[in-house]
Amino acid sequence: MQERFDSTLARLWADGTGGRVLLAVSGGIDSMTMADLFLHSALRPSLAVAHFNFHLRGADSDGDEVLVRDWCEKHRVPFFRQEADTLVYAREHGLSIEMAARQLRYDWFAALCREQGFTHLAVAHNLDDNAETLLLHLLRGTGLRGLCGIRDNVPLPGAEGVRLIRPLLGFSRKEIEAYAVREGVSFRIDATNADVAYARNRIRNRVFPELAAINPSFLQTFGREMRQFREAEQLLDAVFEAGRGEIGRVQDGVLYLDIPALQQKAQRGWWLYKLLEGCGFNADQLAQIEAALDAQSGREFLSLTHRLVKDRRELRVYPLSQDNLTARLDVRTFSVTPGFDPKQKPEDVLFIDADRVWLPLSARAPQPGDRFRPFGMHSGSKLLSDFFTDLKLDVAQKEREVVVTTRNENGDEVIVAILGRRIDDRFKITPQTRTVAAISRN
Repeated sequence: MQERFDSTLARLWADGTGGRVLLAVSGGIDSMTMADLFLHSALRPSLAVAHFNFHLRGADSDGDEVLVRDWCEKHRVPFFRQEADTLVYAREHGLSIEMAARQLRYDWFAALCREQGFTHLAVAHNLDDNAETLLLHLLRGTGLRGLCGIRDNVPLPGAEGVRLIRPLLGFSRKEIEAYAVREGVSFRIDATNADVAYARNRIRNRVFPELAAINPSFLQTFGREMRQFREAEQLLDAVFEAGRGEIGRVQDGVLYLDIPALQQKAQRGWWLYKLLEGCGFNADQLAQIEAALDAQSGREFLSLTHRLVKDRRELRVYPLSQDNLTARLDVRTFSVTPGFDPKQKPEDVLFIDADRVWLPLSARAPQPGDRFRPFGMHSGSKLLSDFFTDLKLDVAQKEREVVVTTRNENGDEVIVAILGRRIDDRFKITPQTRTVAAISRN
C-alpha cells in the first residue's frame, strides 16, 4: 500500500518533487492512516497537521484532539489546532451541522495555508467516500459533473496557488483498515458513523452490503465508471466552450442568450443547463424555460439568485443582488469653448446645460407616475413607463434603470435624465449654454 500511495502522491504533485503539505487529521482511521503513509513516504514531504475540534461529541471530541496532538509530538510533526461551537455557528448562519462544520474547517485550512506557506492540503477521502457521494448525487439529482465523483486534485478555495489533494481516493476502506491493523496505527472511532439518521451512513451501512452481495467489486466498478464520466465531461466541456460564444454574452452583469442561436443547437436543454449553471434554476424550471423558447415574450422565472426574462429573440438573466439605488453618478462640468460640438461625446455620456440644474444631482430607481420631457419633445411630458415601453425594455430592465433628478426653485424634484438613455429636453445644450455637465456612471 505504501508504494501505491507514493505513486499516487507523485502523480498528484505532477513533477514528483513534493512541497509543504498540510494534513487534515480528525483522529479517525482514514486520516490517521493517511498521516502514517505520509510519514513513511519515500518522497519525504515536508509535513504539518491541522486538527479542528468541533465540540460536537463532548469528551470524545477532546479525546480525538489529544490523540492527534500526541501523534504529532511523537513524530515531531508541527501541529495546528482550531475549535468552534459548531451548533451555535450553524444556528447563526442557517446551516446544517454538516455544512457548518465543512465551512468552518475549510475556511481555517485555507487561512493556514496562506499564512504558513503550504503548497498542498491533503484530506483523507477514500474510494468508499467517493461511491457514497456518487449515490447521493444520483438520489438528489445531478448533472454529468455529479456523476464524476470526488476529484483528487483541485484548487483549494480561498488559498490561491494551493492544491487540495486526496491521495487515498483510490483505496477502499477495507484496505485502509487492513493497513491500520498491520502497521499498528492508532485511531479513534466516531460512534456517530453508525447513526443511520444520516443519509451517508445509511448508504454505507445498509446499501453497500446489498451492493457487495450483487457485485463484490462494486467499489472498483463505480471508480472506473466515474473516471469514464469524467472523461465524457471533459469532452463536453470542450464542445460547450467552443459554442457558448454563439449563444451567450455578458454585459454589465447581465447574461444575454440568443434564442434563435440556441434553437439551432441539438440538445438545447443541455445547452440551457450549461449556460444557466450557477444561476440557481432547478430542473423543473429549466424544462419550463426550454418550453418557453417557443412561447410569447414576457415569461419570467425566478431563482434565489437570478431573474430570467424571455424577450422575443433573447433570454435575459439578471442577478437579483444588483441594486440600482446604489448607482453613483459621475458628474463633471466644463466651460464651453469655441468649436464645442455636443454631438461629439462618448456613447454612455449625457450632456446637459449645467446652469439650468441645481447641483449636486441625485439618482434613484424609477417610480410609478414618473414623467419627463424626452429630448426632442418640445412641449408637454411623457410617462416614463411609456418611454421604457417604446424602447422595448422588459420588466427587469425597467427596474434597473437609473433616474437622474434635480430640484427646482420651489424644491420640487424634476427628472433631468435617464442615465445612459436620454436627457429631458428642458436641460439640453443650446447656443446660449456656457457650462456643460457631463453625466455618466461612476
